[in-house]
Amino acid sequence: MLGVKNMDRQRVQMEEAAVLYYEKKHTQQEIADLMGLSRQTVSKLLTDAVRESVVEIKIHNAQQDCRELEGKICAAFGIEHTVVCGVSSTNEAVRTLMTVKKAAAHILPLLQKGGQKIGISWGRTIRQLADEFPKAATMGNLVFPLFGATDQEPACFQSNELTRSFADKIGAGVKYAWFPYRPDSAEDCALFQKTSYYKTICNLWNDIDIAIVGIGNNEIIRTFGRAFGYKEKSMTAIGDISTHFFDESGAFVAPCENTLCASEENLKQAGQTIAVACGEDKAQAIVGALRTGLVNTLITDEYTARAVLARIGRNV
Repeated sequence: MLGVKNMDRQRVQMEEAAVLYYEKKHTQQEIADLMGLSRQTVSKLLTDAVRESVVEIKIHNAQQDCRELEGKICAAFGIEHTVVCGVSSTNEAVRTLMTVKKAAAHILPLLQKGGQKIGISWGRTIRQLADEFPKAATMGNLVFPLFGATDQEPACFQSNELTRSFADKIGAGVKYAWFPYRPDSAEDCALFQKTSYYKTICNLWNDIDIAIVGIGNNEIIRTFGRAFGYKEKSMTAIGDISTHFFDESGAFVAPCENTLCASEENLKQAGQTIAVACGEDKAQAIVGALRTGLVNTLITDEYTARAVLARIGRNV
């Protein structure tokens, strides 16, 4: 009987030591002082606690966690692929860097097949993807912008320059949009649509193999509102893909007319539309984007993936 009571007492001590060490984060010496034991006895209690399954140590497997997040996002939104980048840093710049490198590693094998017609979007993430994309010799690929040119100063909104930069990285051919994204009037828009430059790009938009896009949030909507006068029509939008604006339900909002860009239907009919986006401030926009039906591959980081799932009330 004494032996049983002694074993019960030892188990209680194991539990107490384990709580103080693993949950309360006390040192072994602090636990020894609190429990009136030697440090060596506390060390043995903690070892025994693991052996007797009082404590179960689970090793965090980042790759497995990312695979689970990928499966949950695909199931929640009905998209074909999700690639989640495992990151340890909470620094947004580091997370974005690691995510675009993960995106490059996913996209490069698709381009190495050759003979791909590749539409490039714009934005800071796509700019960084182009900068970080590895130099590679590919065969028979053609790169082109998904919209006309703008006079916006930031390099991330210069569609032809982004196209040139990306094409240079993979040794691809390139076609430029020698027309504006938004002509000054409906009459000018109709005139540009009659040019051979526009018709060439429009034919490519109708036959995209791979579209590489970012996902903008409210910040980009404000930027475009100032530049193009979207005003009240953009108020219900929470994000955009290649200047196609949408609300959180995935319904499209048309804040501006007379724009020359690949259409929503062009992106839906593309062989693959790959969206690269990260940042918890983009969670709402990513939810809306995935509900539009435009995206069939999402590449993001694990923090953003969890924020997206939390946004729709899924267990993360």
